Amino acid sequence: MKKIIAFVITLMPSLVLAQTAPLTDINSVAGKATNIGTLVIGLAISLAVIWIIVSVVRYLIAGGEDDRNKGGMAILWGVVGLFVILSIWGLVSILRKSFVTQDQVPTQDIRNVSELPPPVNVR
Repeated sequence: MKKIIAFVITLMPSLVLAQTAPLTDINSVAGKATNIGTLVIGLAISLAVIWIIVSVVRYLIAGGEDDRNKGGMAILWGVVGLFVILSIWGLVSILRKSFVTQDQVPTQDIRNVSELPPPVNVR
């Protein structure tokens, strides 16, 4: 219990500074989702690299043939997982850059009502 309290007290400054502007429109929601996605991808890559490093260390200190086979498979699956994470991240990046959308409405293309010609009466 004391460790949990110490952990919460340690994180208190980051919790206090975590206040941001409210989510008022779709752009702020999309920005928040992008930030969360970037954080999740960074954590997934970090965990995959740590998994590979730990598996390599276990493989090197393994004594028997069975332990070496398990360590080799763990390294293989770690590399496969890292490859999948980076592939999905790259694919999303390619799609985002391929389909560029405009964030602002081009106001010079929108005519003002006072600039329109008067209606024509047809009898």
